[in-house]
Amino acid sequence: MENTRSIGILGAGAMGTLFAARLANVGLDVTLVDVNDELLQALNRDGARCHTDEGLLQARVHAARAEQLTAGPALWLVFTKSAHTRAALQGIAHLIGPDTHFLSLQNGIGHADVLREMVPLERIAVGVTTWPARVMSPGEVSSMGQGGIRFMPCDGQRSAVFDLLADDLNRAGMHCRIDPQVQEAIWEKLAFNAAFNGVCAVTRQTVDGLANPQGEALLQRVLDEVLSVAHAHGVAASAERVGAAVRDALDHHRGHQPSMLQDLLAGRATETGAIHGAVLQVADRLGIAVPVTRTLHALVSLSENAGAVAPR
Repeated sequence: MENTRSIGILGAGAMGTLFAARLANVGLDVTLVDVNDELLQALNRDGARCHTDEGLLQARVHAARAEQLTAGPALWLVFTKSAHTRAALQGIAHLIGPDTHFLSLQNGIGHADVLREMVPLERIAVGVTTWPARVMSPGEVSSMGQGGIRFMPCDGQRSAVFDLLADDLNRAGMHCRIDPQVQEAIWEKLAFNAAFNGVCAVTRQTVDGLANPQGEALLQRVLDEVLSVAHAHGVAASAERVGAAVRDALDHHRGHQPSMLQDLLAGRATETGAIHGAVLQVADRLGIAVPVTRTLHALVSLSENAGAVAPR
């Protein structure tokens, strides 16, 4: 399938740039779409640059606003902020054809519902990635430590397009697998993000700043709440797997700023609505109390609205 030899990335932030650098580095023709002109210029001038444990990955990519493109790839990775997904998809509507496929690796839940407004379910996949990424400058990110990717087509059927995408991601060293139990992974990532993103954002701590009894106890309270919602929702998310991921982050992602903290420090809107808010929505429907998660959502929202978070 030639469609996997070229790929589009919707959203050229930290994760979009990381994936662009790695995929372009193994020979894929990568097009990034964003609305930040300074970022687009940097990507076209210098390529996508990613600092890893092994050194600098730098690869040539094409970056543009959606309206500047007259044709686009038949396969897209979606990394836009959750609140911007619908507008971003509408922006590339003229590029979507009868064979266009999408993989969402966004934070939170419910992205397939938005994608279904544009393409049928059999051309959509959703999943999670645990790769860390932090913007250093426009088109330049840091991704220290390791991660992985798990996804599944939304219709539950394997397809050549998504199988070859998984192969491409593995050639890029990104540890990808197609997983029929991806909803478990999505809720486990949601629990992980609700804990680390929320607590780091509120305390302005990097990940290792929570490697102490108080920090770990607070993380555990959030994990317990989110997993209780997942289980009541019929998803067998694993406390053991989430606990292992938390331990790995505390041990190996030292100095990493979760995206919610990065957003607050930069004066941007966060994804607390798609992360904490999504948990609250399901919890309220099921009648489950999640007081710590609710408090984190309120505190992050207050910080976001005030726009007064100063750099450390």
